[in-house]
Amino acid sequence: MRTRLPAFARFRWMAGVATVALAAAACGTTGQAATDTHGLTGTPIKIGVLANVSGPTGASEASATKVFQAWAAHTNQAGGIGGHPVQVVVKDTKEDAPAAAAAARSLISDSSIAAVVAASTSTDAAVGSILADSGLPVTGGIGYNPTVWGKLKNWFGLTTTFPQVVNMQIASAQPVGGSAISVVACAEEPACVAAVPLFEAAAKAAGKTYSGTMQVAAAAPNYTAQCLDLVNRKVNFVQLSISPAVGVRVVKDCQAQGYAGYFGSSASAISPTLYRTANIRLAGALNAFPWWADTAPVKAYRAAMSEQGVSDDDAGQPASTAMWASGELFKKALTPAAGKASDPVTRQTVLAAYGKVKGETLDGLLPQPITFTADQPAPPVNCYWLYQYQNGAFAGSAQPTCPS
Repeated sequence: MRTRLPAFARFRWMAGVATVALAAAACGTTGQAATDTHGLTGTPIKIGVLANVSGPTGASEASATKVFQAWAAHTNQAGGIGGHPVQVVVKDTKEDAPAAAAAARSLISDSSIAAVVAASTSTDAAVGSILADSGLPVTGGIGYNPTVWGKLKNWFGLTTTFPQVVNMQIASAQPVGGSAISVVACAEEPACVAAVPLFEAAAKAAGKTYSGTMQVAAAAPNYTAQCLDLVNRKVNFVQLSISPAVGVRVVKDCQAQGYAGYFGSSASAISPTLYRTANIRLAGALNAFPWWADTAPVKAYRAAMSEQGVSDDDAGQPASTAMWASGELFKKALTPAAGKASDPVTRQTVLAAYGKVKGETLDGLLPQPITFTADQPAPPVNCYWLYQYQNGAFAGSAQPTCPS
């Protein structure tokens, strides 16, 4: 049974908001199908990964790419997909729109690539229409840009979509008593505050006090003045819309100035860099399954990561679990469609298989039952997992929360 919350207001899209609101090296050789086939002799199924491996804020997406490659190796160890080995071809978007577009076109031009997963949230808009118009399906990954996910055909999204990626940040303040809420955003780019009107409106719709926005520069020597301001205004929930590295510095300075409330971090912004900070108290919402949950499918995830030598830091973030879930859905959808091991698996094979996905939850790895229709946009994903983190441990239900 999924928890029900009152619906928050829905908001109009502002350019760049999803990436900014939630923003904070792949294994193998970028651009090559380096996955171990474990002796399988069937026709390979090649999956492209558009990944922010080397961009400035790409740490979580690079980790997610490692997890997807580990999924492929684990799948091949268990016999592949109907005897077909999976091979992964990674293309680095470098967090750069022209580089991402070129990478997408290179995957499209390679007829052996049957599908793509996306792990470069900042460049989704640059590649969205290119891929949608090509017939090369995007079978999941990480994403919430509403001009792409839920908008373009054959972008088969599995993670929480807009506007819930904004609303869920406010929802996460409720269980920890967050009543006076502020945002700390980067000062370097105007886009860093693009989400603030949406966040403020969501806060007011939920009956919270919005206590203002504070911009901080990464080059600043400290954030003492800003932290004292938060304390003086009696803020008890600070949403971090900055990189994890700057977030760590803000947290430490605010702790030193007596801030005793929670910090908010949701979706792809949650990373070990942040939650390993001493004495930090975090609350937020996950757009992909919680890696610490005590359910059989999540235990299997952790066991596979250990088996494949993926570190806890790489596996322990929602960007990574989103990629694992994408792989598991691909395997389940394609197993009955792959045919004989000697048969080729094409883009049309994948599209036909995904058109038959109906009410799928992967036994709890997906935030809600997922249904797809080939050559149509995917439906919105409104559910998410609430979490809290303190004393070095995560807490939160393995059951998703779904606004009514």
